[in-house]
Amino acid sequence: MTRTTTGGSVYRIKVKQLDQFRLYSKLSCITDSEKTFLLELMALSIDIKNQFSGSTDEIQDSIDISRLELQIWLKEKGIPAGDTILKKRFAELTNIGIFVKEKIQRPKCKPADLFILRDATDVKVLSAPEKTTTFSDHRPHRQRLTELREFLVVGDAQILDNNLPVRSARSERLWNGVFGSCMRSSRTDPRRNHTFTTHYRIGKDQITIITSSQSDSEICHVDDQRTIRAINTLVCMEIQSRREQGKEVKNEFFIDIVGLLAIMGLDGSGANRDTVRDSMKRLYGTNFNLIIDSQSQSGMVFAEQFGITPGADDLNYRFLTELDTSFDREYGGGNIRKPRWYRISLHSKTFADLIDPNVISTFIDNIEILKVPSGLLHLFYTWCSVNIKRSGSRVMTITMPELQKRLIPAARYDNFKERLISALKQYQKERNIPWEQDSRNDFNLMGYIIRMELDPINDYIFTAVRDKSDPVIGDSSIHNRLLRDGSHEKKGQTQLELN
Repeated sequence: MTRTTTGGSVYRIKVKQLDQFRLYSKLSCITDSEKTFLLELMALSIDIKNQFSGSTDEIQDSIDISRLELQIWLKEKGIPAGDTILKKRFAELTNIGIFVKEKIQRPKCKPADLFILRDATDVKVLSAPEKTTTFSDHRPHRQRLTELREFLVVGDAQILDNNLPVRSARSERLWNGVFGSCMRSSRTDPRRNHTFTTHYRIGKDQITIITSSQSDSEICHVDDQRTIRAINTLVCMEIQSRREQGKEVKNEFFIDIVGLLAIMGLDGSGANRDTVRDSMKRLYGTNFNLIIDSQSQSGMVFAEQFGITPGADDLNYRFLTELDTSFDREYGGGNIRKPRWYRISLHSKTFADLIDPNVISTFIDNIEILKVPSGLLHLFYTWCSVNIKRSGSRVMTITMPELQKRLIPAARYDNFKERLISALKQYQKERNIPWEQDSRNDFNLMGYIIRMELDPINDYIFTAVRDKSDPVIGDSSIHNRLLRDGSHEKKGQTQLELN
């Protein structure tokens, strides 16, 4: 008999362990799917042993099975057996203690992972009923988190954390623009679970967006813009990293709450974790029903700009279409530890746009925007990016009432004005710039110099211009240097004038 012995990891089972098939089948420390996987590996080992029985090559001590052999066997049984599945499965069983992982040297090949099955009598203790553990400190939980991350790495999961250097933030043209203006105006906005409609102006026409909750969570509010930008930033970093390694990019990401908080300039305290968890829950549960006149000029321009299928006039979007936390629940001190790791998926169109190199869906932002808690300032920053642009010398002037219609049309004007001024005051305070109550205020919104002046008719008038010395959008930025060199491909980068 000729065996397929090349390719990938190697799985070693001792001949004496084949007699313990029944013991392995009674292990209660593994799930049914893990048990099926383990028993099929043993069944393949028995089959190989029997085929060589009585021959000069009769197996005496142990059986080494190649990954390819196991894949062929499992596929014949109708059991999924892709490389990623096998990596994850053996990582799980090794983490539990069923296998011991070592390295094996093969002729003319790189050392391969060797998974050695532990004797059933050694792992029998793992089947004992679990006892409730009271943690005297966080060390057991931290160890579990370390093991979890190692498991994800072994399984080649797409991990979103701050291990990669974050040089700039990323915004997405639909979620940080149009849909941002269709959220609740603040966390105290009473429309927590009540559907509401926003009429969003596009030139002389308008589109209608109906915001609703598809679950028991609250509807998004504008402060969730910060979470969206942070997730977009990490996703774009992971996409770039995997492309550089020549790896496939899938719409499944594992995100560490502490890593997400870190790029937002926040520590991993319980209160901050709760804030981000609640935000992600809202991003999962909030639906934006986009209704456009696909036959109108503005409707066709909007559809082309955002890559919407021509003729489509009624679409639904959720930022997160998957939000799974069940695999990371720890118990300690009589209380349930809240999850730190999440598995997420983005809306299919958002994901398709992010991974398509020919679609310019995201834009480079100043990394400091991730540290800004006010969602209104996020929307103001996006408005500046769209209307003032990132190059040239365009100057924009807009009144407070008009700004409200651009940033968050469905909000009450008095509430909008109060919250925007409060956010601007806090922004200046954090930068040690005094606020002039009855005079002019100038502030630099991460690359856009904005002058705010009192006006007897419109309350305030804002005048905004690009800061030519800004490192991200200034004249010496990489973006503008490429534009001057004529080597920057501008296709797809035109944005709608939302005014």
